[in-house]
Amino acid sequence: MDLFDLKGPNGADNTPGLLGYVLIAAEEDFTTIAKAPKVAGAAGSTAVIVADHVFAAGKGFVKVYITLASNELKAAVVGERDGRGLKINFEGFHPGNKAEALEFANKVKNIGLIMLVPDPDGGYLQVGTEGLPCELSADYSSAKLDSGRRGFTVKGEAYATGLFLYQGDITMKPAV
Repeated sequence: MDLFDLKGPNGADNTPGLLGYVLIAAEEDFTTIAKAPKVAGAAGSTAVIVADHVFAAGKGFVKVYITLASNELKAAVVGERDGRGLKINFEGFHPGNKAEALEFANKVKNIGLIMLVPDPDGGYLQVGTEGLPCELSADYSSAKLDSGRRGFTVKGEAYATGLFLYQGDITMKPAV
């Protein structure tokens, strides 16, 4: 392992949190799911996916609104010595109970996804890879009449060898 210096922010912003949306696509909609290189070039290069994801015709990412400041992405080391990886967890809130949200919740619970999570710096963290997709669940609450928020707590989880930044082009699903 060729280690390198890891410096602090040196006065640069390190804004916490995530933006108010995520991008998701079904694993089956891709013809090619890009990967980060296995062989290191410049420092950090094996944690960045620079190639573009390629989709089947008429497919692409869809944008899911998440209430600002309700979302968080965490990654924890799991496994035993000689077999460690990451378990990545996402949580956010999608308000309301419109028919589209109810249908979304019914569909995503049974499919593997690739999810791009935007950070305040303008980058995207990718959750899910080919063969190790992100799985979403959307837990509903009506809330109480005098308090709370009505809608879905969206939870995602994936196992991974590491966290990756996605810097390829983003293809959105064409409007119907």
